[in-house]
Amino acid sequence: MVFPGHRLPPSPVLHQHPLRQSWAKVLRLLLPSFVTDHVFPEHRPARRLHPTSYLDGLRGIAAILVFFCHYTENNFSALTPSYGLNPDDRLPSLIQLPYLRIIFSGRPMVHIFFVISGFALSYKPLKALHARDLGKCYTALASSTFRRPFRLFGPCIVSTFLIMLLRQTGYLTPALDTWTEELWKWKGAVFHQITWPWAWDRDLRPAYDIHLWTIPIEFAHSMLLFMVLLMLSRVRLRIRMGTVLALMAYCLACGKWAGFEFLAGMFLAEVHILQAPTRTKAWESTGSYHPRDHEETTRQSVAKTLQICIILTGLFIGGWPNRDADLTPGIRYFLAQTPTPFGRRLADPLAPQKFWFGLSAVAMVWAVGELGALRRFFEAPLAQYCGRISYAVYICHGPVEDLLKALLLGTAAAPARGEPGAANYKPPVPAAGVRGLFGVDTALQITVSWFVGLCLLGPAVVWAADVFWRAVDTPVVGLARRLEAACLDEEEDGSPAGPQGYSLAG
Repeated sequence: MVFPGHRLPPSPVLHQHPLRQSWAKVLRLLLPSFVTDHVFPEHRPARRLHPTSYLDGLRGIAAILVFFCHYTENNFSALTPSYGLNPDDRLPSLIQLPYLRIIFSGRPMVHIFFVISGFALSYKPLKALHARDLGKCYTALASSTFRRPFRLFGPCIVSTFLIMLLRQTGYLTPALDTWTEELWKWKGAVFHQITWPWAWDRDLRPAYDIHLWTIPIEFAHSMLLFMVLLMLSRVRLRIRMGTVLALMAYCLACGKWAGFEFLAGMFLAEVHILQAPTRTKAWESTGSYHPRDHEETTRQSVAKTLQICIILTGLFIGGWPNRDADLTPGIRYFLAQTPTPFGRRLADPLAPQKFWFGLSAVAMVWAVGELGALRRFFEAPLAQYCGRISYAVYICHGPVEDLLKALLLGTAAAPARGEPGAANYKPPVPAAGVRGLFGVDTALQITVSWFVGLCLLGPAVVWAADVFWRAVDTPVVGLARRLEAACLDEEEDGSPAGPQGYSLAG
């Protein structure tokens, strides 16, 4: 208890030697945030849940699965075919079975990102419209439009510049060009691939990090979403929702999967707001929205059964293989039902899966919000932490894997080939790393090597993403906010801009 006139003892942190304070700042930056929160509790930020926090958690888990996908495809491609369809005589692994293979199926997660982006970016403007506050809606739209390029492109520009430096210094695949030529090449990748919004939904495969192909698509469709919101901001509710549904159908008819997903996210946000009184009351009383057992009716039970079926169907579709879909039981049925705009086009052989991934992403984002058990899972601390670092995980997992996979995964032992001195002679390869320790000859060996390698590489990716989130991602958000505040015309609009909605980019 502190009595009047009694002075508290000085804080040991505030009155440390300046050199110690500097070292403490460096330590807080370099250690993962979940460690520094315990080591430096006085700097722990206050975090609280809100009725849409489950979307943060869903986005975070999806980002982790994208890392699992690229790790598996790049290093253990024998696990990617459907169960029983391996091209060699090797027995399949159990994790190639339907539902289990979702753990390394990252492509459907990209579609979940886009649905969540559409939901998040339209949520605040739509809430303002339901509150009959057009001014607040326009302010939120203007703020989101202003900050969006900084939010999406800023961290990517920093990450690719760091990759360019690592290449030039020999830590990654050594560059063949001079520093000047490499810098010019990096500039071209930034201008014509990473920040290039004119391709809409084409995979541009940006230099330095091909995983950033979604970023220009995310930006272009964010602008499309803002335009639709502005266009429909003054119309009646039923007309607005009907128009959005019509535009969703139009996007599908044109084969534009990303436009469909963003607009579907807007539609789900509107539905969420319409259900807000019931949701908020239930959420505030329990800390998480879920219907109480004694309040369930037959109609609610039927709805819950439908939602569970949607989740199960979405998880099955999520295991769609990149090859031999026409030979995969169950998947070949969906392939045969794919409409013409998404048929087997030569320009995009993966177009059929994008159609089904888009539909299942919309259905799953809706169903997750309705099922209390899943909401609680995605509102749990682990999922929420993954949500905070999700954009950084998406950006960092490729470079970190490239840096460490040779050291950690190594190679399996291989005998010499050919006669010594002959042109085709290949010396023996000694066993090294995880592959050398556990082998890659049988399905069990591959699965064990995959799992152990993931346990070693995964913490490094999370650590790097955590540091990047605090050192680059969060400061870029703050910079965009300060720049917007500095540019505001206070005579026209003196009200502060609302916070940026979250998405794949946080």
